[in-house]
Amino acid sequence: MHQPPAWFYPYLGAFLIGLSKAGFATGLGMLTTPLLATAVPARQAIGIILPLLCFADLFTLSAFWKKWDLRLIRMPFWGALAGVAIGMAFVNHISEHLLRVSIGATALVLTALLLFRNWWYPERAWNPSLAAAVLVGVAAGFSSTIAHGAGPIMAIYLLAQKVDKTVFVASNAIFFTALNLFKVPPYLFSGLITMDSLKLDLRYLACIPAGVAVGWLANRLLPQKAFDWLVYGLLALTGAQLLFH
Repeated sequence: MHQPPAWFYPYLGAFLIGLSKAGFATGLGMLTTPLLATAVPARQAIGIILPLLCFADLFTLSAFWKKWDLRLIRMPFWGALAGVAIGMAFVNHISEHLLRVSIGATALVLTALLLFRNWWYPERAWNPSLAAAVLVGVAAGFSSTIAHGAGPIMAIYLLAQKVDKTVFVASNAIFFTALNLFKVPPYLFSGLITMDSLKLDLRYLACIPAGVAVGWLANRLLPQKAFDWLVYGLLALTGAQLLFH
């Protein structure tokens, strides 16, 4: 069985971003980076993906405008800024091979976190301390910087506090919109985003609203759990390929 050609993966990645922003398949957005990094250099992959994420964030943000609770994300966001700084230092001082391995390892760890989140729900709502909230933010910022994969970390953080579903989605939306925009200047300064990568992004933008549309339709037609398990399997496979290839 032949693999799809390398040019196909960025289009698929943009499509998957749209699906994830439509709220279909919890960890789907995490699949984009390891999938793309199997076809292009890891630094190029994360540089291509960030503008696509910023564009996709607009869809979720507009749909849940002002339904967020900033008190839930204020402290994690300050921690995330520190996490971005640590993540950029990591990305700028390691080899291409080690970055690919790191993305693969992050994919596997975050898959485990997603499974943990689905299996474990505390009976009592968690009231995180200031230190815990900041540390969660640091972990989210670091993971988001090297692999755009902080979704499960923030999901566990918010779900453990028994947050209302609408507030959960809206708070996630404003958190990741702000975080992704904050990552743009260091990505530009480090050469992760270039004119060439932005030209490539223009090719892939149309796949995002297409993914959003399919995601909304899939939410009505397909069982969420079955699709989630498919995503977990694909994420584990791509993560393992990056880690051990």
